[in-house]
Amino acid sequence: MTDDSADDFENWQPPDHWSSREVLEEAQVDRRAGRYVAALAKHVWYHQNETLPEIRRSSVLRKWVELGAEYPPALQKLKEFRDLAKTKLLSGEGDVDVFAEFTNINRKLEEVQQTVSLFLTLDEQTPELAFKCYPYAESPLIHAGEYQVCGKYIDPEHSLEIHLTALDFLQKRPSHTNLPQSFRPQSRFDFGNHGVLDLHASRHFAAIIALLIHNDRTPEARAFAGRVRYEFNDQVLNELVAEALQGQFPPGY
Repeated sequence: MTDDSADDFENWQPPDHWSSREVLEEAQVDRRAGRYVAALAKHVWYHQNETLPEIRRSSVLRKWVELGAEYPPALQKLKEFRDLAKTKLLSGEGDVDVFAEFTNINRKLEEVQQTVSLFLTLDEQTPELAFKCYPYAESPLIHAGEYQVCGKYIDPEHSLEIHLTALDFLQKRPSHTNLPQSFRPQSRFDFGNHGVLDLHASRHFAAIIALLIHNDRTPEARAFAGRVRYEFNDQVLNELVAEALQGQFPPGY
């Protein structure tokens, strides 16, 4: 495809022998060569045909935004996908995956207020869907100061149990990580000063505690703080928990 075929770029299809990874690689080659329409065609195809975990999705969107910095129509096309996701959610046709797409695009476009606005609408109109979507909206809502809205959806014990279950599973698998092989009796997971407890998890637990404080649920916050300290012996977590009990949210959350 050349940039002369701009009118038909949305119908582009990769050769049968190409993998999805090759589509993205070729999109990067096209961008660097100034073949912007060809690069956009590949991003559009990838977006419409591939389901990705959040980390991979974020990386792909970052490359799309980089293309948009050089070729504004690419950014406009990304916004069209974002707006389509919003329309689906408001019409009852969207689900949590559509909301995840919506929030990820907003994050890359640095337009997270749109995530907040849509979630507040879902909170009023379709609270069951809002409950499922909340994990993707939590950080933008906190930044917007919507602590009381967050308080309706946080479930401290459920969040902790999900993480404990995942760690139990990983502990039983053969591992090449540096996780300690023995644990102190008073903690199910003794990470000491190793710093191997996932930083995102530590921030998430701290954010829950801070939200409880801001929702006048101090006894619950203290009880949950004690529980996470019991379950994990992690220096970073302990520091974040101490700050959260003062109503401070973790940096960068």
